[in-house]
Amino acid sequence: MSSVKFFMIFMFLLSLSSSLFTFTIEAKPNYLNNVCSNNNFTRNSTYQSNLNLVLSSLASNANGSDGFSNATAGQNPNRVYGLFQCRSDLNTTTCQDCVVYASTEVTQRCPNQKGNIIWYDECLLHYSDSNIFSTVTTNPSRSLMNTQSPTDPTRFHELVLGLMNASTMLAANNTKRYATREGKFTTSETIYTLVQCTQDLSSDDCSRCLRQNTANLPNGKIGGRTYYPSCYCMYELYDFYNHNKTASPPPPPPLTTLSPPSPVTRPTGKKRITSSVIIAIVAPITVSAVLFVAGYCFLTRRARKKYNSFSDKIGKF
Repeated sequence: MSSVKFFMIFMFLLSLSSSLFTFTIEAKPNYLNNVCSNNNFTRNSTYQSNLNLVLSSLASNANGSDGFSNATAGQNPNRVYGLFQCRSDLNTTTCQDCVVYASTEVTQRCPNQKGNIIWYDECLLHYSDSNIFSTVTTNPSRSLMNTQSPTDPTRFHELVLGLMNASTMLAANNTKRYATREGKFTTSETIYTLVQCTQDLSSDDCSRCLRQNTANLPNGKIGGRTYYPSCYCMYELYDFYNHNKTASPPPPPPLTTLSPPSPVTRPTGKKRITSSVIIAIVAPITVSAVLFVAGYCFLTRRARKKYNSFSDKIGKF
């Protein structure tokens, strides 16, 4: 009977690990918005090959990039510039998953445009036929806001601006170009702010971008976010960021210059494989193997004990 119970528990844990595996695969970043440029390229052209190489390079670099990377490929007039920036409070796996997903979705939303900026809650990805590196870019922009109003709109907005100014100063002097602040609005309500620049901006350029961004935040709302290609600001009446990543990282990695590629095939749709998917595949298999070995040892041990008991009875007879 005990062996039957153990087998049933083993099968339950195995099915549970399979469920976790399915859940992990289906996770994807939270899409916010994107904007396509007006300039087009011809399909299967040199520009498209360079674009494919840049996007593939960015997706590959996301694993060890510390949240930022840029790349370029080709020569004018077919040169492509690309970069990504992840939110600095997120872990490497979340960043990588977002960038890999973005590198596929970005060309689906803008299939033949030479430039595109796409924003997710977790990362942004930007490419262009013009040099976008170490340059403040404030257009195009997108804003989001909560439709609810605070009890004291004037005081609330003043507090938001004060927190944003403090965050801007911190981010401009942080090599990661990132900062968060929080402040009490009422005894039971706290305002949380987060600002981020792309890590290739200088301290002065980051400060300038964030101050311009802050000026465009919605007024009189309990939550708002404004996104530029080079920086973004956000505030909420709830704690929306992680507090465990506050240390300043090393400087941004150097620019990756890529040679003109052979035609590159990138994964599309559901065929993409990310680090979390690999982990999700390996983990259940490992758990299942451990459970199997444990079950085998348990049953073997029980069989051995029964065998010894039976021998003792024979000897005593």
